[in-house]
Amino acid sequence: MIDRINYNYRKYLGVSINIQILFQNHELVVVDKPHGLSVHNNEDPINLLSILEKQLKVEKLYPIHRLDKETSGIQIFALNQAAARKLSDEFQEKTVKKIYIGILRGQLKESKGQWNKKLTDKAEGRTNPQGMSADRVPCETKFTVIRSSKFFTYCEFDLITGRQHQIRKHTALINHSLVGDSRYGDKSYNKKMANLYKTERMFLHCLKVEILGMTFESRVPDEFEHLFKL
Repeated sequence: MIDRINYNYRKYLGVSINIQILFQNHELVVVDKPHGLSVHNNEDPINLLSILEKQLKVEKLYPIHRLDKETSGIQIFALNQAAARKLSDEFQEKTVKKIYIGILRGQLKESKGQWNKKLTDKAEGRTNPQGMSADRVPCETKFTVIRSSKFFTYCEFDLITGRQHQIRKHTALINHSLVGDSRYGDKSYNKKMANLYKTERMFLHCLKVEILGMTFESRVPDEFEHLFKL
């Protein structure tokens, strides 16, 4: 339900929906996407694209990349087709730097490293996160532990490649799935965490994106600190 999403807004049918704008010029707009909200979804009129077009009073925005519905953080839109092509080329040429933060179930033994298991570039399930072997492509996720306890590991991720659900799959494959990941994590564990910490979100956030000499950064969600305070 949309009213369970943890961000500031009143009603979709009203005018006072507050999506935080981090940067805007004549080519692009960068926002801090709330968790639990699709970037665009033809089956659901309540999505980030439709809300933002209404908020900015523009006819059309062009998503340059797409965060998962469950993920919060930096989301970039182009304001015209020419800008969309230029920005999309940067993503295709892998010149964009994307930094995420996430909280994993349990304690990692390593303080830093990288995961290179091949994955498909589409959504999979918890029984086989890698997908069919014939569809797997090279993937690389670098990680650094920020903080850990016997219950959780708080990590920073440098996404070298950008496959669908890449961080979610790589963490699931080492049996340290993201807290709150309903697709690749354990349902009973996630339910227990939701009841204990009073949030059903998945703990993955796009913290920083560097593109065309510009750096965009969002604040760390309050829920991330909350897990380590209790």
